[in-house]
Amino acid sequence: MTRRVALGPVRSIPADRCIAVGDGLAIAVRVGDEVCVYRNRCLHQDSPLDGAIVRDGVLICPFHFWRYDVATGRVTSGTATLERFAVESTDGEAVALLPDEQPRRSLREELLDRARTYDRARAFDDERRAPS
Repeated sequence: MTRRVALGPVRSIPADRCIAVGDGLAIAVRVGDEVCVYRNRCLHQDSPLDGAIVRDGVLICPFHFWRYDVATGRVTSGTATLERFAVESTDGEAVALLPDEQPRRSLREELLDRARTYDRARAFDDERRAPS
């Protein structure tokens, strides 16, 4: 299932940096008169690409500096490619077609959730019963 996410006027999308769209699920960047929308995850260590700088047609991950061709999403030093989402443009207005899924939670959020439900006694009981 896909959902339509209005991005606004094509000219309002920055060409020099990536912005988060779709509740952080994706990033958008303008390449000339076209808007490119990719999943907001770097292929290196799954870091968010929101805020990544674009220079000379290269999108640079803000965490570990992995580089991608901004027009194709392809890693500049390999063949892997960022997941790209379709964009419709009508009368200068861009709309991204994104999967209907929740954005990933941060590691901090996942650890806090696990801490709330973690039962230490049960975890140690399970370890003692496990075959060696």
